[in-house]
Amino acid sequence: MHIHSISRLLALPLAVAIGAILYSSYNNYNEHSIFIFIPVVLLVALYVFHGPLDHWWLSRFPIPFDKKIRAWLEAHFTPYSAFSPDEKKRFEYRLTLYTEGRLFQSVGKEMQEVPEDIKAMIAAHGVEMCLYMPDYLIGDMDRIFLYKHPFPSPAYPFLHSVETHAEDGVLILSLEQAVNAVLYPTDYYNVIYHAYAEAVIDTQKNIAWPSLPDDGWSVAEQIGGWKKDVLCQQAGFDTLPLLPVFVTLFFSRHDRFQLEAPALYASLHSIFRNPTFQK
Repeated sequence: MHIHSISRLLALPLAVAIGAILYSSYNNYNEHSIFIFIPVVLLVALYVFHGPLDHWWLSRFPIPFDKKIRAWLEAHFTPYSAFSPDEKKRFEYRLTLYTEGRLFQSVGKEMQEVPEDIKAMIAAHGVEMCLYMPDYLIGDMDRIFLYKHPFPSPAYPFLHSVETHAEDGVLILSLEQAVNAVLYPTDYYNVIYHAYAEAVIDTQKNIAWPSLPDDGWSVAEQIGGWKKDVLCQQAGFDTLPLLPVFVTLFFSRHDRFQLEAPALYASLHSIFRNPTFQK
Protein backbone atom coordinates (compact mmCIF):
# COMPACT_ATOMS: atom_id res chain seq x y z
CA MET A 1 0.00 0.00 0.00
CA HIS A 2 1.31 3.43 -0.96
CA ILE A 3 0.63 6.34 1.38
CA HIS A 4 -0.17 9.45 -0.66
CA SER A 5 -0.62 11.80 2.30
CA ILE A 6 1.12 11.17 5.61
CA SER A 7 -0.61 14.25 7.04
CA ARG A 8 -4.06 12.69 6.50
CA LEU A 9 -2.88 9.45 8.06
CA LEU A 10 -1.62 11.30 11.13
CA ALA A 11 -4.78 13.40 11.30
CA LEU A 12 -7.03 10.35 11.70
CA PRO A 13 -6.00 9.34 15.26
CA LEU A 14 -6.04 12.99 16.31
CA ALA A 15 -9.61 13.36 15.05
CA VAL A 16 -10.57 10.15 16.86
CA ALA A 17 -8.94 11.46 20.07
CA ILE A 18 -10.88 14.73 19.80
CA GLY A 19 -14.11 12.80 19.30
CA ALA A 20 -13.39 10.53 22.23
CA ILE A 21 -12.63 13.45 24.57
CA LEU A 22 -15.77 15.30 23.45
CA TYR A 23 -17.87 12.17 23.97
CA SER A 24 -16.50 11.55 27.46
CA SER A 25 -17.05 15.18 28.41
CA TYR A 26 -20.57 15.49 26.97
CA ASN A 27 -22.92 16.50 29.81
CA ASN A 28 -20.35 15.17 32.23
CA TYR A 29 -17.50 17.61 32.57
CA ASN A 30 -14.36 16.05 33.98
CA GLU A 31 -10.74 16.99 34.45
CA HIS A 32 -9.71 15.19 31.25
CA SER A 33 -11.63 17.57 28.96
CA ILE A 34 -8.79 20.10 29.08
CA PHE A 35 -6.61 17.66 27.19
CA ILE A 36 -8.66 18.27 24.05
CA PHE A 37 -6.40 21.22 23.32
CA ILE A 38 -3.46 18.90 22.62
CA PRO A 39 -4.98 17.01 19.65
CA VAL A 40 -6.68 20.20 18.43
CA VAL A 41 -3.38 22.08 18.32
CA LEU A 42 -1.66 19.15 16.63
CA LEU A 43 -4.49 18.86 14.09
CA VAL A 44 -4.25 22.58 13.28
CA ALA A 45 -0.48 22.25 12.88
CA LEU A 46 -1.00 19.32 10.49
CA TYR A 47 -3.42 21.40 8.42
CA VAL A 48 -1.04 24.35 8.25
CA PHE A 49 2.05 22.29 7.42
CA HIS A 50 0.46 19.43 5.49
CA GLY A 51 2.07 20.51 2.21
CA PRO A 52 5.71 20.43 3.36
CA LEU A 53 5.04 17.33 5.46
CA ASP A 54 3.53 15.38 2.54
CA HIS A 55 6.33 16.59 0.26
CA TRP A 56 8.93 15.36 2.74
CA TRP A 57 7.21 11.97 2.99
CA LEU A 58 6.78 11.46 -0.76
CA SER A 59 10.34 12.53 -1.51
CA ARG A 60 11.48 9.60 0.67
CA PHE A 61 8.72 7.14 -0.21
CA PRO A 62 7.63 7.99 -3.78
CA ILE A 63 4.45 6.55 -5.19
CA PRO A 64 4.03 5.16 -8.73
CA PHE A 65 3.08 7.80 -11.27
CA ASP A 66 -0.63 7.84 -12.13
CA LYS A 67 -1.20 6.13 -15.49
CA LYS A 68 -4.22 8.35 -16.24
CA ILE A 69 -2.16 11.47 -15.66
CA ARG A 70 0.58 10.08 -17.92
CA ALA A 71 -2.00 9.44 -20.66
CA TRP A 72 -3.29 13.01 -20.30
CA LEU A 73 0.24 14.41 -20.56
CA GLU A 74 0.95 12.37 -23.68
CA ALA A 75 -2.26 13.58 -25.29
CA HIS A 76 -2.34 17.24 -24.29
CA PHE A 77 0.99 18.45 -22.87
CA THR A 78 3.32 18.69 -25.86
CA PRO A 79 6.62 19.17 -23.96
CA TYR A 80 6.16 15.83 -22.19
CA SER A 81 6.35 13.87 -25.45
CA ALA A 82 9.64 15.61 -26.31
CA PHE A 83 11.31 14.65 -23.04
CA SER A 84 13.94 11.93 -22.98
CA PRO A 85 13.20 8.89 -20.76
CA ASP A 86 15.36 10.37 -17.98
CA GLU A 87 13.61 13.74 -18.29
CA LYS A 88 10.21 12.06 -18.14
CA LYS A 89 11.23 10.25 -14.98
CA ARG A 90 12.47 13.49 -13.41
CA PHE A 91 9.35 15.35 -14.55
CA GLU A 92 6.95 12.70 -13.22
CA TYR A 93 8.75 12.54 -9.87
CA ARG A 94 8.65 16.30 -9.44
CA LEU A 95 5.07 16.60 -10.67
CA THR A 96 3.91 14.08 -8.07
CA LEU A 97 5.74 15.89 -5.28
CA TYR A 98 4.47 19.27 -6.46
CA THR A 99 0.80 18.32 -6.67
CA GLU A 100 0.92 16.58 -3.30
CA GLY A 101 2.90 19.38 -1.64
CA ARG A 102 0.83 22.32 -2.83
CA LEU A 103 -2.74 23.33 -2.00
CA PHE A 104 -5.11 23.53 -4.98
CA GLN A 105 -8.59 24.92 -4.38
CA SER A 106 -11.49 25.72 -6.67
CA VAL A 107 -13.04 29.08 -5.79
CA GLY A 108 -16.78 29.68 -6.08
CA LYS A 109 -19.53 30.07 -3.56
CA GLU A 110 -17.33 27.88 -1.39
CA MET A 111 -13.86 26.34 -1.62
CA GLN A 112 -13.81 22.90 -3.24
CA GLU A 113 -11.28 20.18 -3.99
CA VAL A 114 -9.63 20.27 -7.41
CA PRO A 115 -9.64 17.07 -9.53
CA GLU A 116 -6.26 15.41 -9.94
CA ASP A 117 -6.15 15.92 -13.72
CA ILE A 118 -6.71 19.66 -13.32
CA LYS A 119 -3.99 19.80 -10.66
CA ALA A 120 -1.64 18.02 -13.05
CA MET A 121 -2.55 20.34 -15.94
CA ILE A 122 -1.68 23.43 -13.91
CA ALA A 123 1.36 21.99 -12.13
CA ALA A 124 2.90 20.55 -15.31
CA HIS A 125 3.68 24.07 -16.53
CA GLY A 126 5.51 25.07 -13.37
CA VAL A 127 7.36 21.76 -13.13
CA GLU A 128 8.48 22.03 -16.75
CA MET A 129 9.62 25.60 -16.20
CA CYS A 130 11.72 24.59 -13.20
CA LEU A 131 12.74 21.13 -14.38
CA TYR A 132 16.43 21.97 -14.12
CA MET A 133 16.17 24.34 -11.18
CA PRO A 134 16.79 23.12 -7.64
CA ASP A 135 13.75 25.02 -6.33
CA TYR A 136 11.05 23.38 -8.43
CA LEU A 137 8.50 24.19 -5.69
CA ILE A 138 9.14 27.90 -6.42
CA GLY A 139 9.77 29.22 -2.95
CA ASP A 140 6.72 29.59 -0.75
CA MET A 141 4.21 29.77 -3.63
CA ASP A 142 2.18 27.01 -2.04
CA ARG A 143 -1.45 27.87 -2.83
CA ILE A 144 -3.13 27.76 -6.23
CA PHE A 145 -6.67 29.13 -6.43
CA LEU A 146 -8.75 28.38 -9.53
CA TYR A 147 -11.83 30.27 -10.72
CA LYS A 148 -14.02 28.83 -13.47
CA HIS A 149 -14.04 32.16 -15.33
CA PRO A 150 -12.19 35.51 -15.24
CA PHE A 151 -12.48 37.05 -11.80
CA PRO A 152 -12.13 40.36 -9.94
CA SER A 153 -10.04 40.70 -6.79
CA PRO A 154 -9.39 43.35 -4.14
CA ALA A 155 -6.06 44.20 -5.79
CA TYR A 156 -7.55 44.30 -9.30
CA PRO A 157 -11.32 44.98 -9.12
CA PHE A 158 -12.03 44.01 -12.72
CA LEU A 159 -12.24 40.74 -14.61
CA HIS A 160 -8.84 39.16 -15.29
CA SER A 161 -7.41 35.67 -15.80
CA VAL A 162 -4.14 35.57 -13.87
CA GLU A 163 -2.75 36.99 -10.64
CA THR A 164 0.25 36.23 -8.42
CA HIS A 165 1.15 37.35 -4.92
CA ALA A 166 4.64 36.25 -3.92
CA GLU A 167 4.29 37.83 -0.49
CA ASP A 168 1.28 35.60 0.23
CA GLY A 169 2.49 32.57 -1.75
CA VAL A 170 -0.58 32.58 -3.99
CA LEU A 171 -1.26 31.92 -7.69
CA ILE A 172 -4.77 32.66 -9.00
CA LEU A 173 -5.99 31.54 -12.41
CA SER A 174 -9.09 31.45 -14.56
CA LEU A 175 -9.64 27.85 -15.66
CA GLU A 176 -11.46 29.02 -18.77
CA GLN A 177 -8.38 30.81 -20.11
CA ALA A 178 -6.01 28.14 -18.78
CA VAL A 179 -7.80 25.21 -20.42
CA ASN A 180 -8.20 27.09 -23.70
CA ALA A 181 -4.46 27.82 -23.76
CA VAL A 182 -3.68 24.12 -23.29
CA LEU A 183 -6.16 22.87 -25.88
CA TYR A 184 -5.73 25.70 -28.42
CA PRO A 185 -2.20 27.04 -27.87
CA THR A 186 -2.06 29.06 -31.10
CA ASP A 187 -5.27 30.92 -30.21
CA TYR A 188 -4.82 31.68 -26.52
CA TYR A 189 -2.07 33.22 -24.41
CA ASN A 190 -0.93 30.74 -21.77
CA VAL A 191 -1.75 32.35 -18.43
CA ILE A 192 -0.47 29.27 -16.55
CA TYR A 193 3.06 29.83 -17.83
CA HIS A 194 2.61 33.54 -17.13
CA ALA A 195 1.63 32.92 -13.50
CA TYR A 196 4.61 30.63 -12.93
CA ALA A 197 6.91 33.06 -14.75
CA GLU A 198 5.89 35.85 -12.38
CA ALA A 199 6.35 33.50 -9.42
CA VAL A 200 9.85 32.46 -10.51
CA ILE A 201 10.88 36.06 -11.20
CA ASP A 202 9.56 37.20 -7.80
CA THR A 203 11.08 34.37 -5.77
CA GLN A 204 14.38 33.50 -7.48
CA LYS A 205 16.36 36.61 -6.60
CA ASN A 206 19.69 35.02 -7.48
CA ILE A 207 18.89 34.84 -11.21
CA ALA A 208 20.46 37.49 -13.46
CA TRP A 209 17.64 38.09 -15.92
CA PRO A 210 18.60 39.34 -19.40
CA SER A 211 18.02 42.87 -20.61
CA LEU A 212 14.98 43.13 -22.84
CA PRO A 213 15.04 44.77 -26.29
CA ASP A 214 14.00 48.41 -26.53
CA ASP A 215 11.20 47.43 -28.88
CA GLY A 216 10.15 44.63 -26.53
CA TRP A 217 6.45 44.60 -27.28
CA SER A 218 7.08 44.62 -31.02
CA VAL A 219 9.34 41.56 -30.60
CA ALA A 220 6.77 39.86 -28.34
CA GLU A 221 4.09 40.46 -30.96
CA GLN A 222 6.25 38.81 -33.62
CA ILE A 223 6.90 35.79 -31.41
CA GLY A 224 3.41 35.31 -30.05
CA GLY A 225 1.43 36.24 -33.12
CA TRP A 226 -0.85 38.57 -31.14
CA LYS A 227 -0.93 42.34 -30.94
CA LYS A 228 -0.17 43.75 -27.50
CA ASP A 229 -3.76 44.76 -26.81
CA VAL A 230 -5.07 41.31 -27.75
CA LEU A 231 -2.51 39.51 -25.58
CA CYS A 232 -3.16 41.78 -22.60
CA GLN A 233 -6.91 41.50 -23.09
CA GLN A 234 -6.66 37.71 -22.79
CA ALA A 235 -4.93 38.14 -19.44
CA GLY A 236 -7.44 40.84 -18.48
CA PHE A 237 -5.07 43.79 -18.07
CA ASP A 238 -4.34 46.98 -19.99
CA THR A 239 -0.66 46.06 -19.98
CA LEU A 240 1.62 43.38 -18.58
CA PRO A 241 5.25 43.31 -17.39
CA LEU A 242 7.36 42.22 -20.34
CA LEU A 243 9.73 39.78 -18.66
CA PRO A 244 7.00 37.30 -17.65
CA VAL A 245 5.55 37.64 -21.14
CA PHE A 246 8.89 36.70 -22.71
CA VAL A 247 9.34 33.77 -20.31
CA THR A 248 5.83 32.59 -21.21
CA LEU A 249 6.60 32.85 -24.92
CA PHE A 250 9.92 31.04 -24.40
CA PHE A 251 7.98 27.99 -23.25
CA SER A 252 4.84 28.30 -25.37
CA ARG A 253 6.39 29.58 -28.63
CA HIS A 254 9.97 28.34 -28.42
CA ASP A 255 10.48 27.72 -32.15
CA ARG A 256 9.31 31.18 -33.17
CA PHE A 257 11.15 32.70 -30.21
CA GLN A 258 14.45 31.21 -31.36
CA LEU A 259 13.83 32.52 -34.87
CA GLU A 260 12.70 36.04 -33.96
CA ALA A 261 14.96 36.76 -30.96
CA PRO A 262 17.87 34.28 -30.91
CA ALA A 263 20.02 36.24 -28.43
CA LEU A 264 17.23 36.61 -25.89
CA TYR A 265 16.25 32.99 -26.46
CA ALA A 266 19.81 31.88 -25.70
CA SER A 267 19.83 33.94 -22.50
CA LEU A 268 16.60 32.43 -21.24
CA HIS A 269 17.74 28.98 -22.31
CA SER A 270 20.86 29.37 -20.20
CA ILE A 271 18.66 30.20 -17.20
CA PHE A 272 16.14 27.39 -17.55
CA ARG A 273 18.60 24.94 -19.16
CA ASN A 274 15.84 22.93 -20.72
CA PRO A 275 17.23 20.42 -23.25
CA THR A 276 13.77 20.05 -24.78
CA PHE A 277 14.44 23.22 -26.71
CA GLN A 278 17.91 22.35 -27.91
CA LYS A 279 18.25 21.82 -31.62
